[in-house]
Amino acid sequence: MSRENSALIALEELKNLEAKRVQQVEDEARAKEEAERRAREEAERQRREEEERVRREEEERMRREQEEREQREREERIRVAEAEARSRAEQEARLREEQMRLDAQVKMAERKKTPYWLYITAGVLAVGLVGGGYMLYQNIQENKQIAAEKAKKEAELEAEKKAREEAEAEVASLKEESAALAKQQEELNAKLANVTDEAERARLLAEQAKLAEQQEAVTKKISNRKPGSGSKSSGEPSKPPATKERKDKLKLGDGDGSALGGL
Repeated sequence: MSRENSALIALEELKNLEAKRVQQVEDEARAKEEAERRAREEAERQRREEEERVRREEEERMRREQEEREQREREERIRVAEAEARSRAEQEARLREEQMRLDAQVKMAERKKTPYWLYITAGVLAVGLVGGGYMLYQNIQENKQIAAEKAKKEAELEAEKKAREEAEAEVASLKEESAALAKQQEELNAKLANVTDEAERARLLAEQAKLAEQQEAVTKKISNRKPGSGSKSSGEPSKPPATKERKDKLKLGDGDGSALGGL
């Protein structure tokens, strides 16, 4: 009877040792799985932080570009306004000078017999003044047209840039979805490695096939939205806006600034 008790006690001790060994293996597996999960979470956190940093840098770059573009537009408007003001001032100065010369000729003619050619010269001067005013007006209109075409082209480039940024944001979102699906597949693989029940294995395999289909669909969407897969890229150099050829300015007199031809 004592011998049987000793055998039972030894068997019980063996069972306890085996239970402890199984428990230790399970604890180690759980610890390994927990470490892998923490590593994945840490990698995901770092990836998100990097994407956030890139997004902030892109927003800052876009803000600087917008400010620089607005500054260039202001400088261009100021330059055009200064050129128009300068042109008007020069035209008015020439007109005043010619008017003063004409007044002096008229006063001299009043003391003498007024020749008929003086009236003809006055008519020619009047025509020249009208022509000069018309050319000045035409120059102003052409400058305005050039500025409008430039603004239109910049608006088109801005729209293309916005569309490209929206596509890039969509691709980033799809990549996040792809990473989430990959993570779910890894978890399913880990479960499949430890599952023993056939029904549960079949369910996990069906879920794995569904995730694979979703991953394939997301991958196709990403490839369809990469640069070069859609319409013409916005990086193609644009043609400069067409401008009208300026007409030669109307010259007064014989080119020396005098409408009286050196009278």
